[in-house]
Amino acid sequence: MKSFTMFGSHVCPDTIAAMCILDKKGLSYTYKDITGTMIFLKEFLHLRDSREDFQAVKEGRYVGIPCFLFEDGSLTFSVEEAIVWSGKAK
Repeated sequence: MKSFTMFGSHVCPDTIAAMCILDKKGLSYTYKDITGTMIFLKEFLHLRDSREDFQAVKEGRYVGIPCFLFEDGSLTFSVEEAIVWSGKAK
């Protein structure tokens, strides 16, 4: 099973819902709470400001979390795609 990084916030209902789904599936991931530490916020903002993947998110005036960053550098905003990528989809 592959691991990935999830950027989110403990005050974001979409993040909380995604974590519940991932935890129920027993997936391995690193959680980075962007509202918990400045280090994670800066890391996320760099990602958001430097990737085309976020263009529609920014145009829609969304934050872009939860965001799932995979070992190969690809990313998604979909918990379902994160599950598939991890190899745990059923």
